[in-house]
Amino acid sequence: MGIFGRQVSIRAVNFTSAVSVFIFAMVYGMIEHTLLASPLGISILAYPLNLHLVGQLYFYHVLMFILATLISFNPFFDVLFFGSSNPARKQALAWGAGNILNFIWLEDLFYWVLFGEWPKDVMTPLQLSFYGVVWWYPVALACASVFYYLAIRSMRRHR
Repeated sequence: MGIFGRQVSIRAVNFTSAVSVFIFAMVYGMIEHTLLASPLGISILAYPLNLHLVGQLYFYHVLMFILATLISFNPFFDVLFFGSSNPARKQALAWGAGNILNFIWLEDLFYWVLFGEWPKDVMTPLQLSFYGVVWWYPVALACASVFYYLAIRSMRRHR
């Protein structure tokens, strides 16, 4: 794949996994906002889903994170579990970790933006923002970018 006149070693499976995580984060943010903005709120969920765990964390968050993990790593399960080389496993882990980090901040962003609101830090325990910018969005994006970079760099080396 060529970007800005340079060749980037990225496979189609990596690109499509990142796009599917983006779409899932958008849909999950929309569903969660709709659920929580309803007059019934979290009580609309059936028993195990509305089980309060700690803080603002409910059991449905655990289930959705499991789904996000499956979506993030699904294209790489064969590499991770069925006798691939160590470099291939490291690439798969790095790309999947980047996908998970992007899912977390994108889901929170879409929770707000799709409904015309500006993101707030009310969903985080620290409740800090700088001039309206949620502090952990760029941190999560930067960490995800590092994981993606490590995976792409490893792909270049082990062609």
